[in-house]
Amino acid sequence: MEYTNEQLAKMIQHTNVNPDLSKKDIIDLCNDCLKYGFDGVMLQPAWIEVAKEVLKGSDVKICTALGYPMGGELTEAKVYQTEKIFALGADQLDFMANIGYIKSQMYDEYRDEIARIVKAANGKVTKIMLEFGMLNHDEKIKAAELAIEAGITYVKNSSGWGRGGKATEEDIRLLKKVAGDKALVKASGGIRNKEQALKMIEAGASLLGTSAGIQIITGEGTSKSDY
Repeated sequence: MEYTNEQLAKMIQHTNVNPDLSKKDIIDLCNDCLKYGFDGVMLQPAWIEVAKEVLKGSDVKICTALGYPMGGELTEAKVYQTEKIFALGADQLDFMANIGYIKSQMYDEYRDEIARIVKAANGKVTKIMLEFGMLNHDEKIKAAELAIEAGITYVKNSSGWGRGGKATEEDIRLLKKVAGDKALVKASGGIRNKEQALKMIEAGASLLGTSAGIQIITGEGTSKSDY
């Protein structure tokens, strides 16, 4: 299938979650979304209110992430943060569950943590960062299945950070197969150009998380992050 740049932009969540960003960097990130028509901006929770001001009146979604790059925070802390970020004005949440639970075959604990976060989101879009780079094939399937059982909106291959790994066609196809019509798929990590973006979409992703959105759309420039 052919996609116009406008259609492709509506599948990109323009991302920069680096810890050293300034307020100006955040404002620039949001303005990029307005200029190029990206689906959403992905940033750290501390910048939600700044984004809300810049994007006021637009259809750009404010997306934020928590629980990464480790995932081992207390579930109660994740639940509190979930409630707080939506109260501040976020539209969507990407979060990491406890990878150690999957590695330990603590499946009830894994699913229940996700379910509590989904409940705290109160109908808002939630995406689970599955960190496929740390999981074997069977663990990938189990992690996705449990997240879907817990009511997640999107299953996502990785945060794109550290050992979470980069998006591959194989992993996105696997997620799409597991998700079926029960959840959507987001690809993230290492998507740097239009060719890679289209491969992820063809494999089953309906959203892309990348810091290279401008490069993907225009074929020009370089991003300030390797996400």
